[in-house]
Parts: sequence; C-alpha cells; structure tokens
Amino acid sequence: MPHCPPRGDKRRSRNQAVESAPAAEEASAIAQSKAQQQFRINNQIRVPQVRVIMPDGTNRGIMDIRDALELARSMHLDLIEVAPTADPPVCRILDYGRFIYEREKKERASRKSHKVIEVKGVQLRPRTTDHHLAFKIRAARRFLMAGNKVKVTMRFRGREIEHLHIARQMLDKFVQGVEDLALVESPPAMEGRAMTMVLAPTPATLAASHLKSTKEKIEAERAADKAAGYDEEAEEREALLDDEEEGEVSQEPAQPQAQSSSPEAPAPAENAAKPKTKEQIIAERKAANREKRAQKLAQEQFELP
Repeated sequence: MPHCPPRGDKRRSRNQAVESAPAAEEASAIAQSKAQQQFRINNQIRVPQVRVIMPDGTNRGIMDIRDALELARSMHLDLIEVAPTADPPVCRILDYGRFIYEREKKERASRKSHKVIEVKGVQLRPRTTDHHLAFKIRAARRFLMAGNKVKVTMRFRGREIEHLHIARQMLDKFVQGVEDLALVESPPAMEGRAMTMVLAPTPATLAASHLKSTKEKIEAERAADKAAGYDEEAEEREALLDDEEEGEVSQEPAQPQAQSSSPEAPAPAENAAKPKTKEQIIAERKAANREKRAQKLAQEQFELP
C-alpha cells in the first residue's frame, strides 16, 4: 500500500508553493487592481454616449457606447474612460497595459525631478564686519546653489535698533552679493527685535542644483571656508542660541510674591536684601526697552535716509 502523507503535510506544501510565488507578479497584480479602481475600461463603462479619442490623439467625436466598444475591438485595443466627470465622459482607445505603464513612468519621472525646498538661515548683526559678512554671503550662495531658500535675519541688541539704516545698508549689500543666483521673495521687515528677508533661487539656479558639478563646487567652497576659519555648523548652533535667548527675553519678568502681613511669619531680611544677578538686570532692561518701543516699531516704516 503506497504511503500517503498526512493532511497537515499537504497543507504545508501548498502554503510553501503559494509563498514561493514571484513578488513581481504580486506587485503587478496590486498595481493593476489599483488602476482598475481608478479607470473604467470596456464593459465597465456604464454611460450611453462617450467622446472618443483615437490612438493618434485625434478627436473622433461623440459616439454611442456600443459603437465605441465595437471600434475599439476592431482595432484590438481597449476603450479607457479617462475623464468620467466630463459631459459626455471622455474615453481613449489604447492598449490598457501600455496606458498604465506610460502613466506610472510619468509619475516616477515627476517624483524623481521633484525637490523639497528647505529654508536655510543666515544670522547677521549690525556690528558684523565686512570680512565676516563675506563668509556669510558665500554660505548663502551655497544654500542657493543647492536649491534652497535663505532667510537672512538681522538681530538687534540694546540701542542697536535705533540705527536701522545701517542694517538696511548691510542687507542691500547682502542682496548684491547673491543677485546672480537669487531673487528677493520677501523684502526686509521687522519681526520683534529682528529684521528679516527671504531670498529664493532663480529658475536657472534651481535647474542646475542637481548637477554633479554644482555639488562638487559647493563642497569645495565649504571646505575652503572651513579651512579659513568659518564653520557653518558653529553658525547654526549660534543661531539656535540666539533664538533661545530671544525667547527668554520675550517672556515677562516674574512678579514678586506678595509678602504676608502676619507678624508671626515675617520675611527674612536676607531674602529682602538679596541683590539681583547680572542676568536678571539685563533681562529686565530688555523687557522695559521692548515695552517702550513696541508701539513705535509697529508704526515704523522703512523710509530711511
């Protein structure tokens, strides 16, 4: 009597055969099912009349659905509904498999050419020297050549905000240094105690950002500036510290707690006579200056001499 494998072994062998199916066939089946959900073809089209587009792109005009299906069958092609919301719906006579392939090919090409534009930051001060400003301009040029936008921030401390014309002249000089690569997307404007502007790469700069020669040039200039003593990473860390300091200054100083009038628990003399730290004095002065100039800055225009 021949030996028969147990029923469980048969199940395992069938499962192994199913698992060994090629992944490409499964992926193609999934893609085809998604495409079928997106486009109706042949007998799936349930409308009385359609506008027919021939394989060469010519408009055949409005036809009954039966005549359109018969025309597609006579050409050994498919009738594909490409614009179901039109009146009447628009259908194309094409090979369905080739239609899906061409569509996926265009989507892959569009995803490959799509670039996410980041916004890089460059920090300036009214006391920035011309030598350091040249490094900042070169860093901004590298950001623009890479296809990114640049946000230039001029921060003011203390009475520096009274000399806005100096900051405006420095920003104009900055724009002149990158005018061959960028356009001014947002002109200089006040944001609290800072003046900001946004530069965007030109279409030509954006088109050349993916070239290998452009990337090599960016790396070479970055290495040269680093050898000269300018470090972009250190500048980014400094910018983060400035943002944190700006956030701390924007907070209102803490109100002193009301002392209890009860004679049983008088306030200690040591706490009452405790001197303020230097950081507390600076923070209070900055808060007072901010409140004093808030209304003036809100109405101030850039019509500077």
